[in-house]
Amino acid sequence: MFDDQVPLSRLVIRYAVTGAVTLVIVGVVTAFVSRRLGTLEAIDDANRVASIAATAAVEPVLDAGLLERDPDSIARVDAAVRNQVLRGSLVRVKIWAPDGTILYSDESRLIGQRFEFEEDKVEILYSDTSRAAVSDLSEPENRYEEPAVKLLEVYLPIHTPDGDPVLFEAYFRYEGVAEAGRRAWLRFAPVTLGALVLLELLQVPLALSLARRLRRTQQQREELLHQAIEATDAERRRIASDLHDGVVQDLAGVTFALGAAARSPDGAAPEEVREASDRVRDAVRSLRSLLVEIYPPNLYEEGLEAALSDLMARLEPRGITTTLTILAPVAELGLDSTQLIYRAAQEGLRNVVSHADATRVELSVTTEGEGYVLRVIDDGRGVDTLNMPQREGHLGLKALAGLAATMGATLSIDSTPGKGTVLCLEVPRR
Repeated sequence: MFDDQVPLSRLVIRYAVTGAVTLVIVGVVTAFVSRRLGTLEAIDDANRVASIAATAAVEPVLDAGLLERDPDSIARVDAAVRNQVLRGSLVRVKIWAPDGTILYSDESRLIGQRFEFEEDKVEILYSDTSRAAVSDLSEPENRYEEPAVKLLEVYLPIHTPDGDPVLFEAYFRYEGVAEAGRRAWLRFAPVTLGALVLLELLQVPLALSLARRLRRTQQQREELLHQAIEATDAERRRIASDLHDGVVQDLAGVTFALGAAARSPDGAAPEEVREASDRVRDAVRSLRSLLVEIYPPNLYEEGLEAALSDLMARLEPRGITTTLTILAPVAELGLDSTQLIYRAAQEGLRNVVSHADATRVELSVTTEGEGYVLRVIDDGRGVDTLNMPQREGHLGLKALAGLAATMGATLSIDSTPGKGTVLCLEVPRR
């Protein structure tokens, strides 16, 4: 979960460190894979070099005399090998007979010696393939090689003019092969690592922007939750106050009046009973009004215009002149927008009754541009809009503004002390 107590700089450092670790891991893996691929490519190159040396330099000078270890035949092969083949990392050549006898080697002490001819060598001899492998320097055939020098051996078949197969073996310094692999890796490493570093650097500002956005979003959510809690608590206090100061007091008065009438020696006078009955009816009417205010059934059954008309009708008994103007297709509004407009009108009229000391109120719903606009205008005493959010009794407006913001709407208050108030709600079309 996003922790809004952690400084953004620390979050960015965490991200950068994590990215750096990831970069190192990816870099190491990339280096290993690149070097491995480079080594395999170098081994393929060694195969090609051995094949070219065997077919272009050695095979043309072969004759049947080599199979009989004829000195002239051996000399011709030796001249070709030393003049054209032994160069660079290619350091040893052997030619094998099918029975495991070394027919030629630039290490002359091996010529004529016979060694065990493994099955894989026999398979290569009678096929059209080659094979490369790291030399086992402990084998008897390699006893003249330097033990500390790692070698790569390549086998492939060649033929005498009579078509007799012999096995050509070339030894390469493995150090040269590994160096070729390292060079191949170094060709790709700067581009690969540079791209990774650039990607990491580009992601740091993106991470910072995302962290800021997440923090703002979380703070907004927490503020809206706090406002909702405050609004709920304020609504509960208002309902309790309305019940206590209104209906409860009326019913208590009726109770006392009826009690006094019951104790009267002449019994209850019709006038007293009638007065008590009127007070009970007023109390019931107040309770019904309170219930309708909490959950207005006519909003959902008869529509927004009827619900707003009922809200305005409650102001007339207080001596407030009302004007309702609907110049918008409110029936096309979605449920959320309808509820928002109703709540805004309800809150605006409630503040008119509680704080404005107004004599006239105008309520209108119109269409402007791409949305709907609700206006509640009174001629009351007005308020200081700069200090209004902190004043007692205006928590409902603050919560309403938060609710409007979550729906993409805008709530504004334009008021000047002594010149009335205009509440304006702009709701986008949905």
